[in-house]
This record gives sequence, C-alpha cells and structure tokens, in this order.
Amino acid sequence: MRWLDQHALVTLPERIEQSGAPAMGEQLLTIIDGDVLVLILDLTGTAACDHAGGDMLARVYHRAVARGTGLRLVASGEMVLRVLTLTGIDRLVPVYASVGAALAATAPGESTLRAGSSGQAGSTGPPAEDDVGVEMALLDLDGVIVSVNAAWQAFAVRNGGDPARAGPGVSYLSACAAAGGDPVAAAVARAIRAALAGDLPGSLTIQVPCHSPHTERWFDVLISTRRDDDGRNVGATVTLSLTRSQTRALLPASQATAPAEASPSAASGGQAAGDPDLIDAMAARLSGLGRLLEESASQAPAPLAGQLRGAIEELDAIIQAARTGITPPRRAGEPDA
Repeated sequence: MRWLDQHALVTLPERIEQSGAPAMGEQLLTIIDGDVLVLILDLTGTAACDHAGGDMLARVYHRAVARGTGLRLVASGEMVLRVLTLTGIDRLVPVYASVGAALAATAPGESTLRAGSSGQAGSTGPPAEDDVGVEMALLDLDGVIVSVNAAWQAFAVRNGGDPARAGPGVSYLSACAAAGGDPVAAAVARAIRAALAGDLPGSLTIQVPCHSPHTERWFDVLISTRRDDDGRNVGATVTLSLTRSQTRALLPASQATAPAEASPSAASGGQAAGDPDLIDAMAARLSGLGRLLEESASQAPAPLAGQLRGAIEELDAIIQAARTGITPPRRAGEPDA
C-alpha cells in the first residue's frame, strides 16, 4: 500500500480466491475506517478472481459508501473485468485502465476535502438536483431495516415522503410486496431473501426504475449478504445508486407516476424495459454454472478446455445482456447516454 495525499493505493495480489479474500477484505475495511479520501485498488496484476473476490469487493464498496470514501478500481485483465461485470460492481464504481488515470480523476482542491458519499469521483453522473448520493440500508435477518444513511433519508424528503416510513423498523420485503406484483419488486425481494439466507453468490445488481411525473430515473440496486466481524450472516445490505435521469414532458394525470415516498426500490413502481425475471434468474443461476465450467476448464485437456471457455464467454454475454438490458455499464469518463 502507498499513500499519495490521502489517496490509499493498494496493489492486490495475483489471485483473489476463497482462501484469502475474507482476510484481504478485512484489511481493506481497516484502511477505509482510517482517514482516507480515496481508496484505489490496483487489480492490473490480478489474473484470477472468483466469486469470493467479487463478494469482497462488494463489502469494500458498502463500507466506502458508509464512510464517505471514494472508491476507484484499476483493472485491465479479462478475468477481473468479467467478475466486475457479473457482480454489477462496474456499474457502481468507476473502473480505470491505469493507476495514473485513477489518480487524475481527483478534481483540483478535492484532496483537502472528504470524499462525497457517492464514491463516484471522476465519473460523469446524473444532474446534481436528482442525485442525493449512494443510498444504503442495512436489513436484519427478517428483512427489516435497522439502519439507513443520510442519502437514503434525503431522497425520501426530496420526493415528498416521510423518512419514518422508509427507515428503521420498516420491512423492506413488505414494501416490495406492496408493489402489487410488480416484476421488478419481485426480483428485488427474491434477491434479498437469498441474501438473508446466505444463498446469494457474491452480490447481485438489479436496475430499478423510479420515475416522478417530471423525471425519469433509473437506479442500480446492489444486494448482498451482511456479515459481522466473525463472518456470521446478520442480514442484508442494500445500496442504491442513481445511474441515469432525464426530464420528460408532463404526462396526463392518468399516466403520471406518483412521487416515491421511500428510497427508490422495487416498491417504487414503474415499468422496466427488459425482463426483470431474466435479470434475477439468469444472473444468479448462470453465474453459478459459469463457475462450474471454469473449474472444469482448468482441469480439462486443451481441446475441451477451449470449448468450455467458449461456453463460458457465451454465458457471460447472456448474463451481461440480462444485467444491462436497460442501459450498458458506464465506464469512468464516458458520457451519459
């Protein structure tokens, strides 16, 4: 690890796998808990990264959001980029091709201030009036919210809602059920239940629409299992990041969507382009199948290994299409669509 004016640059090892990922994550969480403006993780030398590595990066992302620390990733290897895509992390955290580009993303004078809560330094984001920062809610094992951050509360207030009806003591699963069979709400609820049961491999990102009468908005919802310091499952973590928004012409009263009362979630209503069931089922089940094929390919003779890797690439393409059926992943520095 190197320190560069409140920027912690950490070079990760060649292999990030189940045997070492948890301890590695604890070290990174300790760094975030210190006085760090931006944490830059250099994965350019990482050749192997499995689902445990993706889960570790999701935990680091959640802690960075909670602490208001900027998080940036530097990656170029095919394996690492694929893990970032499959977990949806590349849609929440800016990814750079070089350490120099990641360092250059800090605006002049920003080093004297603490990073914003969104952790998206250097990326092109939605209009400031629509973005309150990355929102976070911690759920207990029953799916009840036990804690939210300031951005979560700010969204409720800004949209004319009551923070008390979207904060601690409220069942997130009940909010999803109240959406009246909305397929996006159902997908989010299934992912949360899987996270609560410890059955969610790594983390899962679902894109959720949350429109108002005047603005169309889409959020990336990252769901993962929440664990204590001893690694025990204590609930789930849900974070929401505004990925795109645009002003639209006023709709007739019969077509207008009521302002959201709670933080944007599956219960916020609206219709998503694409099939949320594909996003949920294909991303979770096919990624697991992909890991089995990876293990087989590593032990198979050359001709068969090549065929298996071709099948893995096809699975990755399907999963990415399911996850990005509404908008493609946005790399750092790319303009919004």
